Amino acid sequence: MRHSQFGFLILPGIAFILSACGGGATPTPAPATINLTTISNPPTSGEVEMVASVTDAAGQPLESAEVFMFGNHTEMTGMTVNGKATPQGNGRYSVKTNVSMGGKWKFTVQVKKPPIDVTETFTLEFK
Repeated sequence: MRHSQFGFLILPGIAFILSACGGGATPTPAPATINLTTISNPPTSGEVEMVASVTDAAGQPLESAEVFMFGNHTEMTGMTVNGKATPQGNGRYSVKTNVSMGGKWKFTVQVKKPPIDVTETFTLEFK
């Protein structure tokens, strides 16, 4: 009889602890969201304009930020491009660069506007 009373007290306690650990906390939204596109769609090698669209946590265009783009060919070591993007208005920033070879490229976009410092990486296939 004593064992069943013990189990009766322990099981609700474990359930309470697990429910307290299981969530309820709202995830913190990212301080900024970055989307990356190219003017030529699909992306082609050669002269290309890379465009980053940046919005803040509320989904509004992020203006007056510093935006940098760094690209590396994923299969050819040493093939890199980079530059500081220029603002185009409405949270859009662009950089014109020369992607010298087709294939997969990994582009990292870094957005800085204190206190925001967000980096996101994208993989694009160039023809």
